[in-house]
Amino acid sequence: MPNKLHINKILNAWLDYFYLDNLSRAEVNAADDSNLIIDKGISLIGDNLLIEESLFKQFKQQFIALDKKGKSNDFQIAVSFPQIWRAIEGSRRFYPLFQIDLSSIFTGSYRARGWDLNEFEFQPIIPNLIEFCELDEEEIENLITREGLKVFLTTTFNKSFNTLQDFIDLIDVPDRPYTTKRNPYLFQCSFGGWNYNLHNDLHKILSQQHPVWAQPGHPAYEYLFGTKYEPNHEMLFLGAFPTAYPPTVSQAVALKHQKENSLTAVIGPPGNGKTFAVLQTISQQVVKRAVQLAQTGEDASNLTLVTSTNNRAVINVEERLAQHFQSDRFYLLGGSKELIAKLVLPKLQAATDWLQRHKFNATELEEISTQLLTGVNQLYTLKDQDQLHQQQQVTDSRLLQQLDADIQVLNEEIATSQNLQQQGETDYEEFPLEAYQLIQQHLENAVRCRSRVKSSKYNRNTDNLWIQLLRWLTQFWQQLTKTSSRHILKRLHKQIESPTLATLATPFPFQIPLTRESLVDAVSTVAAQLETAKQWHVRFQYLTNAQSRLFEMTARKQRVEARIASHPTEDFYSRFYTEHHQLQVRLFELSWQYLELKALQRKDEIIADLKTYIAFLNGEYEPRRNLARDWRNIYRNISLVFPVFTSTLHSIRNLFPYTDSGCIDQLIVDEAGMIPPHQAFPALVRCNKALVVGDPWQLEPVVNLPHQTLEQYCNQAFIARGLTFVDYDRYSPTATSTATAYHRAAGANGTAGDLGNGILLKEHYRCVEPIISFCDRLCNYGLIVKTQDKSSLLGSNLIAYHVEGKYESHTNPDEIAAVEAIVGELITHGYCINSSDNNNTIGVISPYRRQANALKSHLQATCSYFPDSSIGTVHTFQGGEKSAIILSTRQCRTLDSLWFLNRRPNLLNVAVSRAKELFILVGNLEHLEQAGGYTKMLVEHIRQYGEVRSLS
Repeated sequence: MPNKLHINKILNAWLDYFYLDNLSRAEVNAADDSNLIIDKGISLIGDNLLIEESLFKQFKQQFIALDKKGKSNDFQIAVSFPQIWRAIEGSRRFYPLFQIDLSSIFTGSYRARGWDLNEFEFQPIIPNLIEFCELDEEEIENLITREGLKVFLTTTFNKSFNTLQDFIDLIDVPDRPYTTKRNPYLFQCSFGGWNYNLHNDLHKILSQQHPVWAQPGHPAYEYLFGTKYEPNHEMLFLGAFPTAYPPTVSQAVALKHQKENSLTAVIGPPGNGKTFAVLQTISQQVVKRAVQLAQTGEDASNLTLVTSTNNRAVINVEERLAQHFQSDRFYLLGGSKELIAKLVLPKLQAATDWLQRHKFNATELEEISTQLLTGVNQLYTLKDQDQLHQQQQVTDSRLLQQLDADIQVLNEEIATSQNLQQQGETDYEEFPLEAYQLIQQHLENAVRCRSRVKSSKYNRNTDNLWIQLLRWLTQFWQQLTKTSSRHILKRLHKQIESPTLATLATPFPFQIPLTRESLVDAVSTVAAQLETAKQWHVRFQYLTNAQSRLFEMTARKQRVEARIASHPTEDFYSRFYTEHHQLQVRLFELSWQYLELKALQRKDEIIADLKTYIAFLNGEYEPRRNLARDWRNIYRNISLVFPVFTSTLHSIRNLFPYTDSGCIDQLIVDEAGMIPPHQAFPALVRCNKALVVGDPWQLEPVVNLPHQTLEQYCNQAFIARGLTFVDYDRYSPTATSTATAYHRAAGANGTAGDLGNGILLKEHYRCVEPIISFCDRLCNYGLIVKTQDKSSLLGSNLIAYHVEGKYESHTNPDEIAAVEAIVGELITHGYCINSSDNNNTIGVISPYRRQANALKSHLQATCSYFPDSSIGTVHTFQGGEKSAIILSTRQCRTLDSLWFLNRRPNLLNVAVSRAKELFILVGNLEHLEQAGGYTKMLVEHIRQYGEVRSLS
């Protein structure tokens, strides 16, 4: 098991990244207390930077003070030139093109001659190089930084110079509204703004001696080292958010996993209902608390924090919550100081006023409690009934197997009997049985009489006179008594005349014996016929009975099959959340009513805690101490009224100032595929369980650092500390394809392509099938498309326009003109550029910032009401959607490598999946295909499932 030392190494490596991240910020606000801009008392002579001695001593004293506190790494002083700034909201905001870290000079002595800047490490500020120097994303990837500052400046700005002082005089400066001075300036870049809270949190976490979170089972520990487990299928969760549709199969899998595990990772492809899954998780938190209170009287916080690194992901959840909760309770929006003042404090005060105005109604609480527990019992009763049904289903299945076997035996026996009949066996159905039985009786009597006659003739040749006399007397007596053979046959003929006649009309006529010899044969024949008839009738009766039994068994089988068919095909755990969705929604609604009544019942203590929290948010010292001492009760009581908080990751500390494990009961991290691993960690330390939702195949975190800086960071922050390259790939904020917050939550091993074992949301609801099938092929999701087929207003769902294009100032004006024409055509056919319900809207995107900016300028010149949010880069569109999306690829030259588009599938995945019903590709299709990779796949997909059109 990894020890605390290993954990500390990882956390310290993250702290080192803050140092780089702070120095790479594109904007330095001079009005921010953490940023100090010094543009006086410094100058550049040749390659040397000169600093006035008094200024140097001032900074040195700051360094010494921080060093005594063990915070020397927090001291950062950098230099940049020229000065590029803009006045915004009464403050100057500086935009350095690069920065040179001078922090180390303040550990030594003052130098009157200055410091040679070529001897220091420097870092390009990539967003500003793109903005002011018209570099594109691919050029940024090829920046030359290893050979030193002068080579970097020469190759990047295409200027030849001897000294850095000469460079300042030669460099092109931006036009207004920017102000530029050709002088160097210093800026003190501490951990303010963006990284301040995260930096302080990690320092606090590192100082903990025996942290609860550093044990297996805690979400923070599992995030670093855990192995994820398959969800338990037989898991019943209570509650559903008030939506028309129940959770999908894959969403239910995630909900089951989260109920039993401290950390759950979910892959949420575009349009697959990840926000919906978040709402379901929130609803179950509410029901869990209410049911526990109603059943046991025990109360615990159910506070859920929904967070992400960007506002869009948080706003998506807020908008859904707002649709169902029009009151001033249930959720608190935002954690930034501005949002706290604007939204959080007013809602907290409104909740306080509500508690003070309303009286507690004990009867209503009892009624709601009874309804709630009745609903819960109903669901469990349904589960118990289902178990009985399953037992009956097992019994019926066994009975059906036995019936199948018995029916098979009967069918075989019936078939055998029928085969005998078919093979020529005489049909004895019309056999005159009674007639033959009478004939047999008389024949046998005649034979017996004949035997006596025969015995009297036995000694016919005997010469003994007495015997001859006796034979004569016998014959005389036979004649006298009519017992001779002739008389026997004659009498027999009369006896069997009637039954013989009865046989003549049947297939079995009887031939009357005419001689003594034929009499014996007749007896045998009749006996044989009777025996054959008997056997036939036995078989016939068996066949009749068998057919009757077959009919009865078949009817019974049908009844059993019908009973089995009436049983659900899936077990209760696979369907309870769909079949009983309305009951689940009712449980949520009752639970929220119940919790509100409990809040009124405990209004005095809750009002007191709300006031403490309000005072803390207002910056008062004593309430902050009270929160530190009694945060469990305070958050428990506040969450009774506000079970849901939302905030960006960088603002969590404003709402939850202490890294106490458990102050957040449930953490939900959205868009985790865009979040570096260190940013989510402080929130995980604070929670009891976490749901981390993201998509590693959408846009990854943006790291504005050149390759050389990344290599240095790897070696210094990881390898030099005794960590490994594997650790770097798993935990580094700069390993954007293998180490995001999603990767960590899913237990990915850090190798390229390994996504861990997050639960994939498979059901897709946004794009029509021709569009999303490309993304599915691109990323191998295995999606189940639920959207209905729908033609666009232009007919096809996929259209490509070939534009030869030309390259001017990092833009493609031919493509811009084409997009303008296409937008006009779309509007003509019924699309719009803005609508209140977001239907039939158009979005225009490009992978490249300069092209996106040029598109925005031209389109808004044509349509002034074209909203900014509808035109931008692919990165600005993640999380958004439009009915029709136009993608301008810009690349048209043979030297354009399209590497930026083809290095990973993420960018095209996001671009295409923004379109709900129509995706339009604009570009040089030949070049896109010849480049291979994902752009070729896209063009081929459109050719196969859409249309390639020409601009008229």
